[in-house]
Amino acid sequence: MSQQNIHISKKLLSKTESLMLHGVGFVTGDPTIKLSYPFTFHPGMQVTVTEPGDSKWIYMMLPLNKGSLITDIRIAHHRIGLNSRISLIRLIEQREPISAVVVHNKKIEDSPPSTCIIHTGCSVIVRKSTLLKVCMNFSNTDEMIEIGSVEIRYIPSFVTLSGIDKNEMKISEENHFFTISESQKIEEVKPTLAELFSQKKRKTIF
Repeated sequence: MSQQNIHISKKLLSKTESLMLHGVGFVTGDPTIKLSYPFTFHPGMQVTVTEPGDSKWIYMMLPLNKGSLITDIRIAHHRIGLNSRISLIRLIEQREPISAVVVHNKKIEDSPPSTCIIHTGCSVIVRKSTLLKVCMNFSNTDEMIEIGSVEIRYIPSFVTLSGIDKNEMKISEENHFFTISESQKIEEVKPTLAELFSQKKRKTIF
């Protein structure tokens, strides 16, 4: 799993914005998971299963621009059943369709109240397509988890504003300058043909 230690100044922190999403954005390829979209009797996205299990995954694409920094994830949810719960929140980045990299992985240790907001802080720079993955546990088919709002707090254009690009460019320019300077020194030390002829002539005279 990719880990990132990023320093965020107060000035950049003040530029934090919130991307407000909803549970209806979640999808899954698991045939044992049933997603019930909002209706008159329930405004959230209800998740139930036809087979119990502790690895029931749902996915949501995050529409964030490249270079943004994700700092916080908040998921409002309600659950029915003592043992049903959200157990893991994960961020993955993907480019090629056959592989993906985990860039954030938060295990929910405590059993939260039946209605609450699950929160996890993180420092993830958006470099590729980013997916939010949520893992749920269900002990029986009568249990249900309903998801409402999903808030993603982030700093837009963080890479540009923080000068990460500039620092990388500066290092590249310094290395290039060092290479040129060294080659110039070599050329300065190397004598010309006229100097070599003059030195040979002086040796002949003496």
